[in-house]
Parts: sequence; C-alpha cells; structure tokens
Amino acid sequence: MESFNRIQVLHWEEDITLKNIELFRAAMLKFTAGSADYFVLDLKPIQYINSAGLGIIAESVMNMRKQQKDMAISGIGQSIEEIFVIVKFTAFIKLFPDIEAAINFFEAAQNDNPSIC
Repeated sequence: MESFNRIQVLHWEEDITLKNIELFRAAMLKFTAGSADYFVLDLKPIQYINSAGLGIIAESVMNMRKQQKDMAISGIGQSIEEIFVIVKFTAFIKLFPDIEAAINFFEAAQNDNPSIC
C-alpha cells in the first residue's frame, strides 16, 4: 500500500480466486480501515476475479460510503471491465485506466471540497 495526499492505494497483483479470497478479504479490510478519505484499488495485472471478490469490493465500497469515504478502481483490463459492467459496478464505483487518473480525480475532489482533508 502507498499513500498520496489523503489517497491510499492498494496494488493487488494476482487473480482473485478461491485460493486467495481470504487473503484478498484481509487486505481489503486493512486497506479500507486506513485514515485516508479516498482509496484506489489497483487491479492492473488482474485477468480474473470471482464472485466472492466482487462481493468484497462491493461491501467495501458501501462501508466506506457510510464513513463519508470513497473508493475507485484503476488499471482494469478489458475482461475485468466487462465483468464490472455486467454486474453494474459502474453504477456505484468509478473505474480508471490507471492509478494516475484515479489520483488526479480524487485530488480534484479534495480541491473542490477542502473541508474533507
């Protein structure tokens, strides 16, 4: 994990399957418990995510929103983007092609609403 001006980034570097779902769940719990206001989940090398992984992401987003925090996903490939569109993730979470775009978006949000920082 790394941080950029109240924005925390988690780089997940392997497909999310039954073999590592509990590790992913633990990483997401630790990640979203951070003190940042904005979070970016980077899935750049990921080619597969199972339904449990999708559930963990959705639950994380909803829990963060209750705390007035926000999360985006960056670095998704075409196959993962198609899954996110099918399950309608795009209705409640922002997707970005890379980390830089997500960070730029949240930095602009901080500038628009400095009371959050």
